[in-house]
Amino acid sequence: MSAVCLACLLWTACSSSETKSPAPGSGSSFQWPNGARAAVCLTYDDGIDGHLDIVAPDLETENFRGTFYVPGHSRSLAERMNDWRELVIRGHELGNHSLFHPCIRNRPDGRVFEWVSPEYALENYTLQQIIAELYVMNTLLEAVDGKHERTYAYTCSDYEAGGESFVDALRHLFTAARGGGEIPLDMRDVDIHLVPSWSAKEVSGREMIDYVNRAAEYGTMAVFMFHGVGGGHNLNVSRQAHKELLAYLSANRDRYWTERFDIVMAHVRSERKRLGWNR
Repeated sequence: MSAVCLACLLWTACSSSETKSPAPGSGSSFQWPNGARAAVCLTYDDGIDGHLDIVAPDLETENFRGTFYVPGHSRSLAERMNDWRELVIRGHELGNHSLFHPCIRNRPDGRVFEWVSPEYALENYTLQQIIAELYVMNTLLEAVDGKHERTYAYTCSDYEAGGESFVDALRHLFTAARGGGEIPLDMRDVDIHLVPSWSAKEVSGREMIDYVNRAAEYGTMAVFMFHGVGGGHNLNVSRQAHKELLAYLSANRDRYWTERFDIVMAHVRSERKRLGWNR
């Protein structure tokens, strides 16, 4: 056999090995369904009409389902409860986003969220107060969709009340919870009750596609935190950019497992249990 042929065989073997190798960052053991390189969760906050009228139809056009985090004081929830109930019947998830959307008013970086009234400033809450609010909101949502299990999205990505973390205090209420932060480098490091996400606002479709590509590099997950899509909120992405992301995910289903947050996190819990990871 010539040296050239031998080199070709070695190159082919190496290439095949690289193609079949597990995703980097998650180790050789953590696996996404159907050989996907990353999971993608599309989540939408604050329960606005645009989620019913724009987001859900666009998701369904590509045969995707999303997670909608609705606060109890949502005007849309009050006025269009049957539409929100129908959303769940069509396969989407309703998640807990608290009753009154409390946030830290006086931010650690010196900013003041003037739109947060003092009675709904998390620095003025107790742990008992926030947990009671979340418990009642679970009851409200169960009255809407009849479901017993729920996930949570931290309002403003804040997880402290009165200066104390309430992450551990809410674990018994939710199967998983979405926070803020960077794409995880390794699924071993993900706390299922403080899952990082990206608050996407005024970004292009290309930027969002780059975000999911980074998750694939690590073999982990890309969780989007959307608010308005095509308007209706001061934190907004254009409908066109959102559609570009959906089209890309649809065209790359073998690479990205795009699912509701509760379903993805159920898989994460199952994998962690199989692998003997504690958190």
